[in-house]
Amino acid sequence: MPHSGEILLRVSSGESTMAIVGARPTVIGDAAENDKAAPWVYPIGDVLVDADSEGQLFDDVMYTIQLSGPTKMEVTASHRPLSVAWVWHRSQYIATTTWQSHQVGWTEMRVGEWGVRVKVSSRKMDYETDYRMMVQDLEDQVRGLTAKLVSGIVNPMDPTEAPFDLWSYWLALLENVWQDLARDVRYAWRSLPPQIHVREQSTYVDHMKRPQYRDLRSYMQRGNPRVVSPIREWQEMTVEHLYLVQLVQFIERKLQRIFSKVTAAAEHRRLAAIAQEATLLVRQLLSEVRVERTAGEPKIPESPLAQSNPSLRRIIRGHRLLKMGLFPEGDRYFVGPKDISRLYEYWCYLTIVRLVVEESGGILKVSPRASSQPMDILLASGKEHAALVLLSDGHSVRILYQRQYQGLPTVTQQPDHVVELQGLESLVVFDAKYRFELDDRSLNYYAEGSPIPPIDTINSMHQYHDAIVMSNWPYHRLVDRAIVLFPLPREHIKTWSRHRFYLSIDKVGVGALPLLPGGSDEYLREQIRHALGKL
Repeated sequence: MPHSGEILLRVSSGESTMAIVGARPTVIGDAAENDKAAPWVYPIGDVLVDADSEGQLFDDVMYTIQLSGPTKMEVTASHRPLSVAWVWHRSQYIATTTWQSHQVGWTEMRVGEWGVRVKVSSRKMDYETDYRMMVQDLEDQVRGLTAKLVSGIVNPMDPTEAPFDLWSYWLALLENVWQDLARDVRYAWRSLPPQIHVREQSTYVDHMKRPQYRDLRSYMQRGNPRVVSPIREWQEMTVEHLYLVQLVQFIERKLQRIFSKVTAAAEHRRLAAIAQEATLLVRQLLSEVRVERTAGEPKIPESPLAQSNPSLRRIIRGHRLLKMGLFPEGDRYFVGPKDISRLYEYWCYLTIVRLVVEESGGILKVSPRASSQPMDILLASGKEHAALVLLSDGHSVRILYQRQYQGLPTVTQQPDHVVELQGLESLVVFDAKYRFELDDRSLNYYAEGSPIPPIDTINSMHQYHDAIVMSNWPYHRLVDRAIVLFPLPREHIKTWSRHRFYLSIDKVGVGALPLLPGGSDEYLREQIRHALGKL
């Protein structure tokens, strides 16, 4: 690999040093000049930093860390220890280890108590745009799939009558959940009893009109002129009442956030109606206790009243349904917000599910059992957790995430996504990779003027294509096509139909397709049509 072994960063503290050595890979997309000019290293502790002004660290590049010092020290990256083997050489300890971030953003590299804070970038310069679009798309689809999961136990819908697209399914279930929740909140607000609040009041003895004998005696013995007496007051804003107000405010904020992203007129009106009802209910509750607003997130009360009151129990149940996925918490709901590779896998999986439903005209069937973490059901590996699409002609399609093919003549295989056509032996395998080829020799030979996925991923597709066979003799191959999905920049998508990795799909059943958030899905849709055409 060209440029390997260049020192990008050297940090020293006393007699101890740390150097980061690595390559200068090609940056995909339009380089951001402002980012290149901004500092990418900040010291931690009393250290000297010698950083390459033109240097950058990238999440998909493996770096070598060279260490030396008079004593052995713990080395950490992002607060996680690195495996370092120290050896004694010429009156000092030295060590070499490797490190790859896998995440974009600021991270800390420490040797003992000192180190540096470095910025890790993505070689694809529109990374942040891709990330935001994927999070929004994932959030929309997870809401719909969660609605499928919980619809079996809350307001079940007839699959033949329910809308097949996930957004409409979520909206229909939300309308039912909100109708019941709003009714229970109004009833609980009126029926919950007020509570007696006891507070202490301090009064001087000489200010009391009719001091008690015990107060006078205490004053004479102790010389304390203050008399503390309990005052009992009825309190309308109890813990349970506060919870109801905060819950409706929470729903109002979530609806307004989703409402701001809706474009379809019919859905816009339906969502606006729920949001308006939530706003009016918040105003009504606050006006009755003479409060303008309450702060804080709704916390489910643990009082005996909350456990025994029927309406409160139903409200808490609805609240938990909203939190388990009908109102996911954006990027925090999925994975670490900087792990875009895993996020890209999730997004590609849900995109494949959506395209199979759209192109087949079938009904998406997901296990109706509810879970506190619907993503575990949605993206769990194995046949038992596959998304199932029922077709009108009686056939079905399963989409699996990271299924393991065991019992093969050689070794177990585990691709990212598998589209399995029930009744046929052929499979379509997809492997989602948010990465690009680094090696300049491979780029010169295979790129044809366009960024390409890593060559080793193409080799993995050949491996899946040949290695996944029937478990019994004769070992008939099961995979019809094995395809890498990668985020090709938009300016290269139109010409991809002439690239060798696209043409190779029809020739040998192995290749690569672009799939980008906010971009065209026509290449992938074409392969889905091809697979469904075999039914």
